[in-house]
Amino acid sequence: MVRRVVPRGLLLAFSTPPDGQDEAFNAWYGDEHAPARLTVPGILNARRYVTAADEEPRYMALYDLASPDTLKGPEYRRLYEQQSEREKAMMAAIPLLDRRVLRLLLDCEPWTEDAPYQMTVSLQPPDGGEDDLVAWYRQEHMPMLLAVPGWRRVRLFEQVDGTGPRFTAVHELESPAVFETAEYRAAISTPWRNRIIDSVSRRERRIFKLLQTFPRPAWGQP
Repeated sequence: MVRRVVPRGLLLAFSTPPDGQDEAFNAWYGDEHAPARLTVPGILNARRYVTAADEEPRYMALYDLASPDTLKGPEYRRLYEQQSEREKAMMAAIPLLDRRVLRLLLDCEPWTEDAPYQMTVSLQPPDGGEDDLVAWYRQEHMPMLLAVPGWRRVRLFEQVDGTGPRFTAVHELESPAVFETAEYRAAISTPWRNRIIDSVSRRERRIFKLLQTFPRPAWGQP
């Protein structure tokens, strides 16, 4: 029997391919790049998304990790040492590649590994404001969002490698219709929420729809 490994990390990769090369980019990512990463023990799954708002970056890939340290192991490093010529050429041509390694801080009941929509919200609090941000998510923001019809899961992460804001929340949604509800408007209208948002020095909000899934590797077998 396969024992489920609880993800404690996330590899988040935003990308935009060269102009006119979306077809080649998607073929490379789907039949070479992502499958190669799923050979690494501790990389639990892979999903690809495309922007739902016609914005940059155009694509997002999510890889749940047994631990952020998964990406420090020899199996992962070997992927870079053994790159194909196709992979080298595509990686060199990509004008936007934003790769972030995240550590899980807060989670709730899992829904599905293939959420039809995902929203990422990344925030950089002021020095000394980190605990207040995490407390806001734990005590108020996550419970209020999970009361929104169609808002199925929220996870909060802290960045351990990358150039993004320190904290990133990943939201799993049934559809963008969640943003039209009274419950959502209430969740983004509290004094605590306004104080947090007014204090951050950097904020990113991105919405993506599911593009591609991959077979799950059987890591975690006893």
